[in-house]
Amino acid sequence: MRSKKYLIAAAILSTVIVGATGCSSSSTSSDAAVGATDGGVTTIKVGATFPGDDILNYVEQSQAAAAGLDIQVTSFTDYTTPNTALEDGSLDANLYQHLPFLNNFNTNNGTHIAPVGKVYFPALALYSKQVKSVDDIKDGDTISIPNDPTNELRSLNLLAKAGLITLNEGATGVVGDIATNPKNLVFQELDAATLPRALDENVAGIANLSFALPAGLTGDQQILKEDVDGTLYTNLLAAKEGHENDPAVQKLYELLTSKETQDWITAQYKGLVIPASGPAS
Repeated sequence: MRSKKYLIAAAILSTVIVGATGCSSSSTSSDAAVGATDGGVTTIKVGATFPGDDILNYVEQSQAAAAGLDIQVTSFTDYTTPNTALEDGSLDANLYQHLPFLNNFNTNNGTHIAPVGKVYFPALALYSKQVKSVDDIKDGDTISIPNDPTNELRSLNLLAKAGLITLNEGATGVVGDIATNPKNLVFQELDAATLPRALDENVAGIANLSFALPAGLTGDQQILKEDVDGTLYTNLLAAKEGHENDPAVQKLYELLTSKETQDWITAQYKGLVIPASGPAS
């Protein structure tokens, strides 16, 4: 049921991602402290996309009560609403975005979203159903890549690291940034949600975890993936600017980065999601 659920969600998301950075927000800011306290238990409303919502639900079921939190999780299927809802006060925090996306969203939408800290890293990977190694990719083969600017740049950098291409200095994340292409590879730029399906036709394709796991892709099909060390793309717990240090937000972050939670992330996603912690920068 989970796979079916998220495949449907991915189809919806494909129409939203392209416009995510072009939307304007009419949200109003709120100076109220995060969370409502009742009988010593603080309620905190958190929005997330997969797998952030799974991680939050695990924390709610396993650790929240002992910490005096009631974590109310809202799952989203797009990359815009979790931030606009945080901006207008409908949410106290969210868990779904990395720092480049957060900064870009604030710039384009006039929002005031601030990072709290790193939680998990869903590595972008090159998958194949046809070959077992990057070395098996032949002259003229087609590789599918995401067409949104942030993930397209990540994809091109990953392919360059493997020696499949080189990029011009100052690459911004378009195929036109490719300087050399020794194998004359063809790059098919697609909405992120459609990338797993493209593997039925193309020799290889890049996908992120949000779509790879629901589509049934596995670590065995990864022929290349990003390293966590030094990456800018670790997903963050975020809050409205000025509320990053509110006690409920900090307590939630403590639970999300506890050893218990990190061990669960590693076991649950079989290494495809890497637990993380520490400042966003």
